Amino acid sequence: MRYDFSHTRGDAIRTTVVAAALGLAALQALAQSALPAPQPEPSPAAGVIDLHVHSHPDVFGRSLDDIDVAQLAKAKGLRGIVLKNHGSETASRAALVMKAVPGIEVWGGIVLNRAVGGVNPDAVEWMHRVHGRRGKVVWLPTFDADKHVKTLSRPDARGLVVAPGGHVTPEMEAVLKIIARENLVLATGHVHPEEIIAVVRRARELGIKGVLINHAFTNVPGLSMAQAKQLVEMGALIEVCLTYWTQVGAKQVVRAVKELGAQHLVISSDLGQIGNMTHPDGLETAIAELKGAGVADADIDLMMRKNPARLLGLAD
Repeated sequence: MRYDFSHTRGDAIRTTVVAAALGLAALQALAQSALPAPQPEPSPAAGVIDLHVHSHPDVFGRSLDDIDVAQLAKAKGLRGIVLKNHGSETASRAALVMKAVPGIEVWGGIVLNRAVGGVNPDAVEWMHRVHGRRGKVVWLPTFDADKHVKTLSRPDARGLVVAPGGHVTPEMEAVLKIIARENLVLATGHVHPEEIIAVVRRARELGIKGVLINHAFTNVPGLSMAQAKQLVEMGALIEVCLTYWTQVGAKQVVRAVKELGAQHLVISSDLGQIGNMTHPDGLETAIAELKGAGVADADIDLMMRKNPARLLGLAD
């Protein structure tokens, strides 16, 4: 007896083809689900220069060290960072970070607190000569400034002064002449508003091109808008640290843009403290808040990219 297997064999073939197709679809779906996530969108902070970065090594609690900060900033596309330390120069650290993390600009400087001899011309001379020439910024006293200790310690405390009675001290004069000669940046730290005005006036007379008024509208130093206008007229840039100092927010920046002009403003992070967001995250948050408050993209670009670059003597 012969059996006709043609019908059965055809069914089997069709079943195999369908199963294969279903299997291929399942494999494709599995493969697609197993693919890595797509590339993230470019950070809104790409191209930004953060002029106010705190990191380890430090005597204060910092969330990241210099190399971690530079690597994170590079990953986010930042153009550069300026390392600041209240107790020691950072020019040498910046030079080492440039070697360890190529592809991002890193600068340092010196804060004229008591740890370096106060308003000490010799400390500035040695700082700017450090190998690599990454020392760019000279900050006036911060934690040791008379304004700082009177505001945040006790009213009868006495700290360092740089321009008592509206006249710069001989030491301050010598420091300003070094800044002018070496084309460094003068940053005003935490001194009294009246001292800031006196120092910036003398800086202008000496031909200093780069002047930054640190977190001008916070309680330290606590400038009024009228004082900020006076400083802008003398060629200074007004720094706003939107992400750390709670006294200042996007509304304050909106007012400053209207009254001073974005071409005279700089947005920095002043971050690095334990418990706070990272520097790039802070900058991204600041950008989002500014956009939400109606600040134009062109003004944000001025305050966070072009003005910092101009301050440091870089091409746009």
